[in-house]
Amino acid sequence: MDASRNVDYIGYNNSTRVGSNNPKKPKKTADDKLYEFMKKKNKLRFFKIVLTYGFKHKFLFFTVIFVALLSSILVSLNSLLVNITLNQAQFDYDNNAGKDYGLRWYWWLSITVGDLVFLYLCTFIRNSCSIVLSVTIEVELRKLTIKRLLEYDISYYSDKKTGKLMTKLVGDTNIIGNEISGLVSWIIQAPLVLVFGTATLFLIDVYLALISSVSVYLLAVIIIIISARYQKKVTVVREVISDINGDVIDRINAIKLVKSSATRKYEEKRIKNIHDPYIKVFKPISRIDGTLLAILVASDVLINLLIIASAVLIYGDNGDVNKFITIIIPISTAMTGLTRPLWQISAIIPGLSRASASSTKIYEVVFKDPILSDNEDNGLLFDQEINKIEFRNVKFNYPEKPEINVVPILNLTFEKGKSYAFVGETGSGKSTISKLLLRFYDPTDGCVLINDINLKDFNLRSYLSHVGYVEQEPQILYGTVYDNVRYGFFNATDEEVHEACKKAQVHNIIMSWPDTYNTVLGERGLLLSGGQKQRLVIARMLLRNPELLVLDEATSALDNIVEKEIQSQLDNLMKGKTTIIIAHRLTTIKNVDKIYVLESGKGIVQEGTYKELISIEGRFKNLYDAANS
Repeated sequence: MDASRNVDYIGYNNSTRVGSNNPKKPKKTADDKLYEFMKKKNKLRFFKIVLTYGFKHKFLFFTVIFVALLSSILVSLNSLLVNITLNQAQFDYDNNAGKDYGLRWYWWLSITVGDLVFLYLCTFIRNSCSIVLSVTIEVELRKLTIKRLLEYDISYYSDKKTGKLMTKLVGDTNIIGNEISGLVSWIIQAPLVLVFGTATLFLIDVYLALISSVSVYLLAVIIIIISARYQKKVTVVREVISDINGDVIDRINAIKLVKSSATRKYEEKRIKNIHDPYIKVFKPISRIDGTLLAILVASDVLINLLIIASAVLIYGDNGDVNKFITIIIPISTAMTGLTRPLWQISAIIPGLSRASASSTKIYEVVFKDPILSDNEDNGLLFDQEINKIEFRNVKFNYPEKPEINVVPILNLTFEKGKSYAFVGETGSGKSTISKLLLRFYDPTDGCVLINDINLKDFNLRSYLSHVGYVEQEPQILYGTVYDNVRYGFFNATDEEVHEACKKAQVHNIIMSWPDTYNTVLGERGLLLSGGQKQRLVIARMLLRNPELLVLDEATSALDNIVEKEIQSQLDNLMKGKTTIIIAHRLTTIKNVDKIYVLESGKGIVQEGTYKELISIEGRFKNLYDAANS
């Protein structure tokens, strides 16, 4: 299980470099186009998302547009066909009434019914394709969001709540998907039905067309004005929901603290209090919804009454009942089609407001350039052994707190196969060393060299396939034992997993569980002890078999007995590997080749072996005496 196998697995060919002499310019994906599109302008983000992924899925997108256009024509045509059918029926029974359109009335009736059947078929196709398109775009957007979150460096997460990110990742992408389902077709269909419907009204009767169209368009303006108030309200609602979700998930993650503190009642009250703003900001939206619904329901009745009254006034006095019937029925049919867009408009604008607010939230996550590039496309492939690591004139300040100089000038060289430890007080920069080696961060000044090549020049993924990392809080994923031990080395066989677990002395424990290696571990290994979690992580490292091993206070959270057991396994893991240890307990670094003592703001103040450092006065001896007093 050598390191080259790790590289092969992650999709690289050992005979090539990513940054070769004639690199092929990668074709821009829909995600890349959307990124450039969104960066240019801050407005209309929702439409940019729809257009970008719509053009990626052209068949679905243009099918929805075409069918929506066709439906608009069919809806408007239906009232005209009703008018023709009634006039033809009158003419067929009385040549002095109605009007002749060249076919018998039952043929026109058949055409009218055919129009309705075709309209319902188009509606079915439009709805089906819209739903598939919306789900497709939702998934695409969620994949892009996850991709971007994985690309961001560690500093991005320093001030982010998991719950707020989850709201954007799941909630906001879901809202955008849901709104696309109706909005894509409605935005096209509503204005077209209004235009075609108005034209149809004028073909049937000019006077009634003027009255009805003025009423409808006036009502449309009123609905647009009222609905436009949604935008700011919905933006506030999404922000409040994001805060609530962030808070709730934070408390769930700290469930042990809540249980051990017996603060259930306090948390229930606090959750109620943080939901009060949500109810408060939602009340204006409910009033807008209620107003719109009342206007729409009333308008359906009032406009039809207005049309009937107008028709009676215009045609009733003449006693021309036939004329009245041939006009009022198709006009009423046309008005039914014409008022439908009003309902759609009342849904479109609030829907756009929700989608726009969610698009802004997605934009905040997705369209931000990471501070650190992993050189996925143009970095040098790390297809060699790690023979030498050098910190050359390295200085470091955390991006979140640039005013604090964590690591002053640092010059170090780590040789292959040797072990090194860093000790010092909290805040002296010990863990920063490991973060620079893993390239969680880049140095503020200076550089980290691997085999005399700047670490920043390498394809990060290929470099990290040679590195193993064990930290104080073992990272356990929700999944089976197999899933956890194989993580990062996914093509390992079951037998290889078993062998790694035996070496980590966790195999017998696993076999005592009912489902053995298929046991599903709780989130973050909630059901496991500290020692069991650390053993699983060691098994993961044994399976990975890295050349460079970084141990960041790997046993500091364990009790003395378990620590000795784990330390023995770590010593076996370290054999023949370049090892960097961030130490909390001095007893764990007795056998390392060199120890560096760090002091806050000063950098390295002492270096030497364990025996050398405890025999001379200095910072290390002070730490040793304090630990043994």
